[in-house]
Parts: sequence; C-alpha cells; structure tokens
Amino acid sequence: MNQAAYHIRLATFLVLLLHLSTTIAQPLVTITNIRVSIDINRVKTQYDITGITSADSLYIEVESRSRGVLNASTVTGDVGTTVLPGQNKTIYWDFLLDGIKIEESEEIQVNIRVRQPIQQNTVGGGPINALLSVLAPGVGTIFVQPNRKVGLRPLITGAYAGLIIYGLVRKNQADNQYNLYARRLHLADYTEANRLHHLSVVASWTAVALLLTDVTYTFLKGRKNDKQKPRIRRSVAFNYIGTTPTVRVQFHF
Repeated sequence: MNQAAYHIRLATFLVLLLHLSTTIAQPLVTITNIRVSIDINRVKTQYDITGITSADSLYIEVESRSRGVLNASTVTGDVGTTVLPGQNKTIYWDFLLDGIKIEESEEIQVNIRVRQPIQQNTVGGGPINALLSVLAPGVGTIFVQPNRKVGLRPLITGAYAGLIIYGLVRKNQADNQYNLYARRLHLADYTEANRLHHLSVVASWTAVALLLTDVTYTFLKGRKNDKQKPRIRRSVAFNYIGTTPTVRVQFHF
C-alpha cells in the first residue's frame, strides 16, 4: 500500500509540474533611467527600455501642474510602434509647433506609456472545461490555457489511458493466476496472483490520482480565467516629476 501511495503522489506531482512548465508569462515592458530636459522650443526625454516588441505602441503624455494635460501632438524620435529595446532612446516634443509655450519655471510631468494590443482569446476557458477532463484527462486543461495551447498535455491523456489499460490487463492476469492456484493449490501461483493484483491496484489508483489532479487544476484554472476575462489591455506608465522619476503599472478593463 505504501508503494501505491508513492505512485499516487508521483502522478500528482508530475501533472502539476507539466501544467506549470507549459505556462508562459507575458513579459513586462520596463523603462528606466529617464531624463527630461527643456529648452526654448521643445522637451527632450531620454530613457532605456526592455521587453517591448514591434506590436507595442509607445507614447507620451505631458501634464502641467498649473494647466493640466497639454496637447503633445508634434512628437518625434523613439515613439510609436517602431521602438526596439535599447538604451538612450530619445523623444522630442516640439511644443511651440503645437502652439504651446512652457516657462522655465513651470513644473511639468512627462508620462511615458506603452500600450499593448488587445489580444483575442488570450484568456482560456472557464471551469466548465473540467467536465472534459473527467472524460479525458489533459483535454480540459487545453481549453483553459491561453489560445488553447496544447503543449505536452496530450501526454496526460496518454498516461491515463495507458494506466487504465495496464491495470485491466494485470487484473485479468491476476484473476487467471488465482484460478490456477485454486486448481493446483501451489503457493507460487498464489504469490504471482497477489503480485499481479498489487500492480493492478497501483495502476488503477495512480490513474485516479491523475484524473483528480487534472480535473482540480482545470476547474481552478477555469475559475481564475473567468475573473480575468474583463481585462483587455495592460500598459505601463512611467512618470517624471521634477527630478524624480516614478513608475506606475496600469491594467485597463
């Protein structure tokens, strides 16, 4: 029985490890080393950035403490959808071309923001997919993954089916061996029947553990997905107030 418990724990661990190894987190865009300078006709903002892709859009917002948000339209440099990871990126805002005048004594705040595109089907299905895992472990977990990623999850289905078949075969062999013992009353036949029966029990309980672990994971993952479905976009805002840079992560719903 101790050996059966060991195989059950091992199956549970392998299922959880498989699920975790196939879950990939979305990288976070990070902006550091922000420097802002103002001259008579434009604002120069420099920064370092990592994690951005060509699908992301970088833009700035400028806010004056006394006048509120300023219309920063004439912006050039490392801005928009052409920004690549790197150091010493530069954005120029020609505020005079936008009809705005900024005094040297005026306190402004420059926000650097990254907008990521709205992804379709990035959140997996709900807990109802646990019913699929009841029918075939490994199948329901595919439907609760982002974009229904398959990964190595069919191995769970194959392992479950293999354990069930192996257990049934060993049980049939154990029954036949026991019937042989009943006819001949040889101790060796009884020992072999007992060994085959033990293998059948271990395989069956390991399959049950595999099933329960996969169903539980699918249900919990599905519930988590339902809570995340309203989320459509993530952006990271980096502010510069005076000489102190601040960082703000925002999730838009």
